[in-house]
Amino acid sequence: MLRKLTLIATLFIAANAHAGNELTISKLASDANTKTAFLQVVKNNDLPSWVLTGGTESPSNTVTLNGNEYQVATACKPHNCPAERIAIMYSKEKNVMAGVFSSNNEKNNTEDLLWFNITDDLSIDGKTVLFAALTGSLDNHPNDFNYK
Repeated sequence: MLRKLTLIATLFIAANAHAGNELTISKLASDANTKTAFLQVVKNNDLPSWVLTGGTESPSNTVTLNGNEYQVATACKPHNCPAERIAIMYSKEKNVMAGVFSSNNEKNNTEDLLWFNITDDLSIDGKTVLFAALTGSLDNHPNDFNYK
């Protein structure tokens, strides 16, 4: 019985430790290594305040594009996820951050996408991954978005 409790406690601690290391939008906004770049992205693109103060966040995913690993984090407007969403991909090794912000206009039944920091090497595959993150496809099929 003691072994089972020890095993359960160990798994719980490991899961919480892993969750604490996951990339989130709020960590990008507050971490010393990413804060300046993240704030510049928000400032240059006139994003809503919830992006900085904390939206409803989801666990991040890791993808590989052109041999480079990126973490992809998503968040949405608190209490109204369908209205506004954001997805950001970040490569610690390359120190590259790119993303997309989505806002839905219910009156016109349209979705506006604001892309930021999309470089030539991210133009197609990077946009594909970011849009998949917004729609939930990346969560549902995480291994299908690794491009060589």
